Amino acid sequence: MRIGAKAADREFIDNRRPPIYIVLTLTYGGAVYWMRNPPVWRRLAASALVVIGLYGEYRQAPVSSHPYLTADTEAGAVIDDLEWREIPAGVLPSVASLPLVAKIDLPAGTPLTPSVLGEVAAPKGWLSLVIELPALTAPGTRLMLLADQISDPIDAVVLATAHDDIGYGAPTGIVSVAPDNAIAVARAAATGSLTVLMVPG
Repeated sequence: MRIGAKAADREFIDNRRPPIYIVLTLTYGGAVYWMRNPPVWRRLAASALVVIGLYGEYRQAPVSSHPYLTADTEAGAVIDDLEWREIPAGVLPSVASLPLVAKIDLPAGTPLTPSVLGEVAAPKGWLSLVIELPALTAPGTRLMLLADQISDPIDAVVLATAHDDIGYGAPTGIVSVAPDNAIAVARAAATGSLTVLMVPG
């Protein structure tokens, strides 16, 4: 009676073995069979892993050419001194086609991106300065400036504009004026006596 009970217990235990036991048994058997076979397939598998690793290590990432300044450039000036360097593709945003115009003063070695490039070039020989502008002023807008020291209106052109962080209030911007009037405009802007008129068209 006891012997029959033990046999029944073993059969009950065998029937309750989880599927993972069968999986592990088959895996172990497959591994033993793999190791007992000639090493040709193992060597091929190892060689494939080495080739994949070398490809991932030494493959060349895609590159693109990007313009860099080679000389200091003032705001509003057309950028002539630049060189093209190869950098990993996608690191810097691409820029518009030439000619390029500096929105702000840029030192040599600066990578050119849309954030530092303007849409309007200053007239040759004119100087640039920052003043407050009327609302809705856009780059390229022509201005007439009235300063206390000069009786005649002063021609100016807007190179770039910027609002404050919350988007309210009068914008400031970079304007370009003739060198003979730059000092008078700067003084009037500093004292708050500068009047800015927009020229239509």
